[in-house]
Amino acid sequence: MYKNYSGRILGRFLAVTLVLFSAVALHAQGLQQKIEFLLDGKIGTEVVKKGNYTISFPDADSGNLEIKVGKKVVTAPFTRQPLEIEAVSDKMSYRDNPDGSRQIASITLRGRKYAFVLQ
Repeated sequence: MYKNYSGRILGRFLAVTLVLFSAVALHAQGLQQKIEFLLDGKIGTEVVKKGNYTISFPDADSGNLEIKVGKKVVTAPFTRQPLEIEAVSDKMSYRDNPDGSRQIASITLRGRKYAFVLQ
């Protein structure tokens, strides 16, 4: 009888632990959205070629934006800037670098009421 009771307690403990770890993992992942870049641009020193990518970002006013580029993950710090209306399409703004390349300055995702201003 004691063996059966301790097995139930252990089973419930493991179930609760699994649920907690799953919740923490989901929260840590943040949000993801697919985006299309129409022009090549740099984030830091890495070039993001035009094409479709998935970006990951926390649901916060600042943090790090991650873009998977091939086998690399490009990370850039951001601050969120509120928009008056929801964006109907993906938009990017760029800064021209002295060497003729473009630096990605901001990213606006369709369906969101904010833009990411990259630092």
